[in-house]
Amino acid sequence: MVVLVIALVLAVTYPSLSRGTAAIHMRATARDILNVFRYAREKAVTEQTGMQVAVRRDKQELVLSDDLGDGSQSYVLPHDVKIQRLALAGTEVMDGPLIVRFLPNGSAENAEVLLKSDTGSELRIVTDPITGGARVQSGEEAP
Repeated sequence: MVVLVIALVLAVTYPSLSRGTAAIHMRATARDILNVFRYAREKAVTEQTGMQVAVRRDKQELVLSDDLGDGSQSYVLPHDVKIQRLALAGTEVMDGPLIVRFLPNGSAENAEVLLKSDTGSELRIVTDPITGGARVQSGEEAP
């Protein structure tokens, strides 16, 4: 009887627990991308050199390097989070990578990366061209 009750409780609660885990995983991935952008900006300012982050939709990865492409570091997205949309200055990037440049004065290009999880939730990472900062927005918020 006790095993039956435990099995019933697990059957009822497991779907909600898995959705909660997926949402936490999605936010963690968005924070990782945000941290790559922030690191690129910080490195551009402290080293007084241009930095760039190439966001590759086909490989589901981000590649951080200087403007010459030297010293590259990559971050691969987890398999359950996909890059849904890339935009530069409001224009969607259909082919090739999105290149976000971070300048020594702290500014950056106006870019947007829309992530979508396997469960359907969306998060948007947006850079501010004036301050060079970046932030995470829910998928429903206006870009």
